[in-house]
Amino acid sequence: MLSARSLEVIESSAGWRRNRVEHFDLPEGPVVVKGQRPLRGPWAHRVLNGLATLAGVPCLKAVPVHGGHLAQAVEVRRLRDLAAAGVRVPQVLHVAEDYFVMEDLGSDNLVRQMGQGGEAARRAWWRCAQYLLDAHRAGAYFSQCFARNLIVLPQGVGAIDFEDDPLEVMSLTDAQARDWLAFFQSSLWLLDVPHRWIDEQLDALLPQESPEVQRALAVATSRLAWLRHLSNNRKLWGRDGISIRAAALHLHRYRLRHA
Repeated sequence: MLSARSLEVIESSAGWRRNRVEHFDLPEGPVVVKGQRPLRGPWAHRVLNGLATLAGVPCLKAVPVHGGHLAQAVEVRRLRDLAAAGVRVPQVLHVAEDYFVMEDLGSDNLVRQMGQGGEAARRAWWRCAQYLLDAHRAGAYFSQCFARNLIVLPQGVGAIDFEDDPLEVMSLTDAQARDWLAFFQSSLWLLDVPHRWIDEQLDALLPQESPEVQRALAVATSRLAWLRHLSNNRKLWGRDGISIRAAALHLHRYRLRHA
């Protein structure tokens, strides 16, 4: 789908080899070139898997990122599978031995949209939540369903970053519950709205999920409810602590309303 000249431009560049990711404006349109990353060590995954087992929350298991050719093969396969399911993701345009090329969806992600505040932030959040729900209804699941990876488009929403496959270590139900946890953890803390507004959105969204995913989320919410008691002092816990606290708080409120 790319001309010989466009491939020549890509292959002559040192940018994606040095930085792993490079953006090009080609005659075919804007594209992203992704090189391969080295294999990561297993220690962080082992720690997270141990914590997930102790907490009894299987959807928190670490998903291996293989690195090298295998990680590239996983991402290309996942992008094509999601597109076949009707989920908006970048189109794969070319696959080579040490890189692949995909459509560039732009950089207008949910984090940037929510930085605008007000109605624009609330509308963008809802669009992304509905996108996630629609994907699950199509039998799909994501990998890194964080606000930074959800791209708000003029019409619709798209997602990026599929170098891992949660189904290697968990069921589809747990993978979809994991999507919601990642989405809430990365976005709820950015919403400058009353708790009641978030309550209303969760009450509208989550009952539309499959009963299996709702049960998996209920288990995770119950086991992680104590995290809502973390201090909201960002200097003490950092951004991650604040974002985890917000997700735990609002999911706990939801659980109490739907016990």
